[in-house]
Amino acid sequence: MKTITRHIACFCENTFDAEIPDSADLGSDPEVKAHILDGSFMSVSCPACGKTLSPEYPFRLGGVSGLGEVFLVPEALHVAYIRGRLDFDVGSPARVVVGFRELVEKVIAAGEGLDDRVIEIMKYYLLTGASNPAGAEGDREVVLVYRGREAGRHLFHIMGLKDGEVGIARLGEDFYARIAADVESRVREEPFNEFCQPPWVSLRKALGDRE
Repeated sequence: MKTITRHIACFCENTFDAEIPDSADLGSDPEVKAHILDGSFMSVSCPACGKTLSPEYPFRLGGVSGLGEVFLVPEALHVAYIRGRLDFDVGSPARVVVGFRELVEKVIAAGEGLDDRVIEIMKYYLLTGASNPAGAEGDREVVLVYRGREAGRHLFHIMGLKDGEVGIARLGEDFYARIAADVESRVREEPFNEFCQPPWVSLRKALGDRE
């Protein structure tokens, strides 16, 4: 794993330098996957107050099964990425993810041999279809996060329906299989072509710029 020295600012107003991952390969750095999935990746402790911080910086992850290379764009640069105003080169990865949450999803899906395009289409049906467990009040943004398989079903966490609560949806393997069977034709059609085209494969693309 390659690291780079970053200057970190803590909430306690202390600043310090820390070695932050810049790139890694899951083949040669298998422990990286565990840190990504348990939320400790890029975490650092402030030497003054001891608080654990989780900053996000650009990061290139290679060796991702079925994809190859995935590039992490920090969540704070979401709008800059959409508008083509990043001040660094993303290169030509198979996938771009915006924020740790999307990185975790891609790592989970790749580890289980799943097509991330199918996962995003499943999110679309959860958000817009009759199977949606509830609607968000007012203009509240609803966020769906794929969490992997649980008891033979695909588990999604749904945030934004109610303050402080996380909804749960489980979709069967048959639902995944039906979408996967014709995913190549689906991704060429509306609305799926809006968010299933690489490198950023994410339903968030179809939801527009909310910032």
